[in-house]
Amino acid sequence: MTIAELKDAYKYKFNKPVEAAYFKPEEFSLIGDNMKSLFQSKDSYVLSHGTYLLISKNEEERYGFWSLSQYGIKNFTKKQLNRNKEQSWIKHALNIFAQYINRGIDIPFGFDIFVWGNLSVTEDAGTHIEALISHALSQQLGLKLNSAQTETKFDSEYKLVISNTHTPHVVSQSPLAMLTKENRSLVEEYLSLENKLTQDALIIFVLAYTAALGRLINRNYQILRDKLHVVPPEIELMIADAQKIEGVLGIRMTGCGFGGNTIALIKESAIPVYVEQMSEIHEFETDVKTDFYTANIGDDIFKHYEFE
Repeated sequence: MTIAELKDAYKYKFNKPVEAAYFKPEEFSLIGDNMKSLFQSKDSYVLSHGTYLLISKNEEERYGFWSLSQYGIKNFTKKQLNRNKEQSWIKHALNIFAQYINRGIDIPFGFDIFVWGNLSVTEDAGTHIEALISHALSQQLGLKLNSAQTETKFDSEYKLVISNTHTPHVVSQSPLAMLTKENRSLVEEYLSLENKLTQDALIIFVLAYTAALGRLINRNYQILRDKLHVVPPEIELMIADAQKIEGVLGIRMTGCGFGGNTIALIKESAIPVYVEQMSEIHEFETDVKTDFYTANIGDDIFKHYEFE
């Protein structure tokens, strides 16, 4: 959906125009899913896909929440913020409102909020909601904001294509979790190798050596396949075929605890052929349809849209 379509959806549902919209891009690591938590690496970039939040004030001291995944608007009073038993994404929003109130920050009016995300494979939806609510609420209340920004020299001729193969994830039973229990030394060896690749990628990314970055992505995949032996056969077939397509610089497996999804660095003109071939292979092997998302790399942690 475009920002104009989101604006129209908000007006239809809340019966009033939206005042402002905010966007929190999905973050990703081209190399090293585990580096952020284990080595505090800075190998983290942002996509043009992510989560949108549209917001307007109301005079009723009521907090209304809606998304395309729920039928109706859910309303809460200020007294309900600290005692809510909400189990959906709304609990993350309520948590931020409660924190502001508990810190003694006056919120003299209510808000009506609409949330929508355009990347269904994200594992950080709750974190995105909290960051968006906090950022939007601070701005709406006139509080000081610390808005971070990043710079990228990423070659615009190349895009990222992310596959969602719909592989079920149970973190405690993931290949990473099982290997950690059975062979911790092997996992530590792998993480050390991945850490080195991540550090190399940081230098290459700053220097904008796109082709070299693709080679490191491929090397990351080779370590997963040959060192840890965690690549499913259908993913191995997909990646082997993808590496034969002209314009595919690098591709690796990614996901929660090493899942069955892929992320690829691809020349834009090669994307249609890539998606067609990958879809055919995975569906033939598993009878499951794969979803693909094409994304640019963005340069803002937050984007803000004002409406008249």
